[in-house]
Amino acid sequence: MSAVAPCSGHRPSRWARRRSRGAHVPARTSDGPYGLDPLLRRKAERWFDCLCATRDTPGDPRLTWTDYELAALRTVRAFRHRVGGRAHRRLRAAFRRLWRRHDRAGSGTLDRAAFLAAHARALERDRRALTAAVHALCCALADAADRDGDDVLGERELRALLTAAFRLTSEHDLRTAWHSLDRDGGGAVEHRELHRAFAEFLTGADPAAPGNQLLGGPRPPRPGR
Repeated sequence: MSAVAPCSGHRPSRWARRRSRGAHVPARTSDGPYGLDPLLRRKAERWFDCLCATRDTPGDPRLTWTDYELAALRTVRAFRHRVGGRAHRRLRAAFRRLWRRHDRAGSGTLDRAAFLAAHARALERDRRALTAAVHALCCALADAADRDGDDVLGERELRALLTAAFRLTSEHDLRTAWHSLDRDGGGAVEHRELHRAFAEFLTGADPAAPGNQLLGGPRPPRPGR
């Protein structure tokens, strides 16, 4: 397991100078459509679908900055932080930092193809900045969910976090995420384990990595895609 410090008191900028060792297999970005290998593409699509408010509406669904803002707000409310308070501001800033790694043009909206292409571009051209943004977001999410400050998330806390931030409601998805992230079966997920899972999910190409199941597991390819 990579040596990742607990999030409390953490300054996100440190992640830009820190490389995770042994956390995941580096992503290949030369295979398949949009420059993503099939596994990375399915995980990126899963991220898109979990956050996109228009995923089930007719037409072309679009992921927007507002979707990320709403994820921050849902998390704040789920863990009874004050709207507009420190935890909310930190979450919003962390979501924006990650959003900017994909929406480089500042349009505020990305359709599915644009998001996949942007994710491939970020992995290939600006991996360090993308990884730093992922870790900063993970820190903000973990600290918001860890109300008792013990530097671990129990099953109830992790389920509440995934339900609020990423709208996971399927019992299968929540159970899959929990059993994958609780790697040692100790009944708790350490902050560093959560960091590793986020990194594996968004940047890793190892098909055996437990972090692939962060959002209940990437879905199989859609017909005709």
